[in-house]
Amino acid sequence: MLKTIVLLFTLLLAAESHWVLDLGGRIERDSAGAIAGVILRGTWVTDSDLEALRQMKEIARLDLALTRITDQGLLRLRDLRHIADLDLSYAEQITDEGASAVKDWHLVRLDLRGTKITDTTLSMLSRMATLKALDIGFAQVTDSGLQFLSALTGLEELALGGNKLTERGLQVLYSMPRLRRLDVSGKQRTDSGLWSVSVTDLALDPLASLKELRELNLNGAQVSARGLEKLAGLANLDKLHLYGAKPVRDGAIAVLSSLPRLRWVDLKDTSVTAEGVEKLRAAKPQCVILWQ
Repeated sequence: MLKTIVLLFTLLLAAESHWVLDLGGRIERDSAGAIAGVILRGTWVTDSDLEALRQMKEIARLDLALTRITDQGLLRLRDLRHIADLDLSYAEQITDEGASAVKDWHLVRLDLRGTKITDTTLSMLSRMATLKALDIGFAQVTDSGLQFLSALTGLEELALGGNKLTERGLQVLYSMPRLRRLDVSGKQRTDSGLWSVSVTDLALDPLASLKELRELNLNGAQVSARGLEKLAGLANLDKLHLYGAKPVRDGAIAVLSSLPRLRWVDLKDTSVTAEGVEKLRAAKPQCVILWQ
């Protein structure tokens, strides 16, 4: 009898999720065998397929990255309020309308990278105090919208590169003392030109206030050795991306050497010379240095 019950339960679970597997996705289960996550990244899932997700009310993770779903498909999922981790990265048809589906959720991680969300969505997210990790890179947000995020004082990870942002917008970082990872890198080509975060020496002031920072991505930044000196107080920084930061020269070696926990740094396509790299290696023999 027990074997029969177990078999029926197994068949029920399989029937509930077969469509995910048919699409090339996968299912994550908890220790009791219940569906905890649905991964449809890079599949040809459609808006109508998402109707079946409405029955999975207890899932905690949903990955719809790199799919062609639209706002209407996402709005069908507005009742899945147990989801804590939602990945919509490069679901390029998603706009503010679709993103509004999550306004009553209690998300911990949200990835909107490469979608078409604007400042309107940031206003909505300002009320989501549960957020710990947020990626809004390569979207359509501005300095004005970024200020809405000042309410998210518990954020630990933030990516916002590829948007039309300036030093003024980055002032919001003063409100995020718990940030451990920050990514301001990348450029996005839009109809109105090339968008990126304007990261200059002046822009490093708010970054220097982030004393819990572990990883910082400044790839392509227009910062100099003098600007990087502002980061000398980041005692917890262990990973620093400076790829393509052309103004960075050998003068930056002193501040890099002074960072007590630095264990990885990317100096490729900077103006640091071989002599500078050797000095850094001598000062920090355990540090992985990417160069040339």
